[in-house]
Amino acid sequence: LVEALARRRQRKLRPFTVLSCDNIPDNGHVVKNAVLGMAEKRDPELAQWIAEHVSFPGTMVDRIVPAATDESLAEISATLGVEDPCAISCEPFIQWVIEDNFVAGRPDWETAGVQMTDDVLPWEQMKLRMLNGSHSFLAWLGYLAGHAHISDCMQDPIFRSAAYRLMLDEQAPTLSIQGVDLTAYADSLIERFSNPALKHRTWQIAMDGSQKLPQRMLEGIRVHLARGSR
Repeated sequence: LVEALARRRQRKLRPFTVLSCDNIPDNGHVVKNAVLGMAEKRDPELAQWIAEHVSFPGTMVDRIVPAATDESLAEISATLGVEDPCAISCEPFIQWVIEDNFVAGRPDWETAGVQMTDDVLPWEQMKLRMLNGSHSFLAWLGYLAGHAHISDCMQDPIFRSAAYRLMLDEQAPTLSIQGVDLTAYADSLIERFSNPALKHRTWQIAMDGSQKLPQRMLEGIRVHLARGSR
């Protein structure tokens, strides 16, 4: 990326937009810092030019995609009639939110269902706290309760109710996002988690919990503490 931008600057061509598709929080700033850090080591003036002329929009993607298993690969092979060791199964739902910050125009992604926005952060917070937070909640407790998959947890009325209350009573009040019905969003999450065809294993989601806990749970708790919530 740095080499490509350096050549465009040298030839007085227009810069391009660097669009991160990594499924990590604040991905636009992450790739921006990486590019600027590399450019600074190469040529401080190049780094300054990139900072002034190149944009790094943030993005948020949402689709539940369990890790592949021997069973899922066999099912896909039987369905397609070919063996593909890289095949994955996923849910029907898909969402892609992109910060509308491009330096040289962009495709009309809205026609394909992409949501363009001035600020990705509220969408990212909604996903991390309501979806990912409740997903981890179900995975940690569900695994200890002997549930193999998230859909198994959702068959248990206690787990189902607890996840729904976590979404609406604890997480939703910490969010501020215009034009989104958070109750309807919670309802859609319950439906997605209940999909019996999606064999999302609780132990897989529970892995690396210490890395996931801050964004998924602690940020919402900090908001409540700052407000004096009880």
